[in-house]
Amino acid sequence: MMKTLHDITGHAGGLGRRVAVAAAHDEAVLQAVSMATAAHICSAQLFGDAKRIREILRGIGADENDFSVIEPDDASDTGCAKAAVQAVADGKADFLMKGILSTSDLLRVVVRSDLMAGALLSHVMLYEAPGYGRLLIDTDGGMNPAPDFEHKKKILENAARLLKLLGYETIVAACVSGSETVTEKIPSSVDAKRLSELDWSAYDMTVFGPVGVDLAVSPQACAHKRYAAPGCGRADILLMPNMETGNCFGKALTYFANARSAGLVVGARCPIVLVSRADSAEAKLASLALGAIAAKGGNE
Repeated sequence: MMKTLHDITGHAGGLGRRVAVAAAHDEAVLQAVSMATAAHICSAQLFGDAKRIREILRGIGADENDFSVIEPDDASDTGCAKAAVQAVADGKADFLMKGILSTSDLLRVVVRSDLMAGALLSHVMLYEAPGYGRLLIDTDGGMNPAPDFEHKKKILENAARLLKLLGYETIVAACVSGSETVTEKIPSSVDAKRLSELDWSAYDMTVFGPVGVDLAVSPQACAHKRYAAPGCGRADILLMPNMETGNCFGKALTYFANARSAGLVVGARCPIVLVSRADSAEAKLASLALGAIAAKGGNE
């Protein structure tokens, strides 16, 4: 079981996965890829403006000969996305990374490719928050704006599968809502109750809710409010009621609590690394390490 982002990057070192980067002609992206290559986390196929990619690699002190630089005949954002996705579909790469193109442009290609198998794509962010003592998953803060019950079920399954790849024997998930009382006036509370009543034994997972974040992560809050449910106060996964809540919560952890993070889009036949320009180099490296572990089912 990996309890820190350092555990993740350490485990990924030496895996030797292969990442296909769409529209790789971006300094922040290439810095992250260069760090991951140096740590033997993955090798990289860089799809994009070949001249610009090589200029950036030289500028950051990386050896361009350590990378496969490929300029597709169609070097547009969509063309780069198609080439990177096809590399994974053809077995020439193990996972994807978004370069300097919009998330929608990349994912539009993914959902129309052989990488989809009827699953739901969802965004999973792992946070290492000071004082919590374990990794905390925030999902979904980036893909599904207003998930219904069925979508939330799939989002939870996606997050649970990822934690299993990280060595979790048992998992605790909290369904976050605005009230611990189930009421039709708060639809997320109804969804949370239904989700908590499902059989999650296939993932060795306990699911409880509806709860506020305090009851999800604080045993003291549970004692004070006299709230009792299996796993309460020690959640590994926070299932958010909607994307806005997940997005705001994650940014609050980053900017107010100095939490470190790594994230992936999961649900396709390979993980997809999406890094932000605002992410630290450490966060970018952790996301690539997480992708490397999740690729090929985390084996090795």
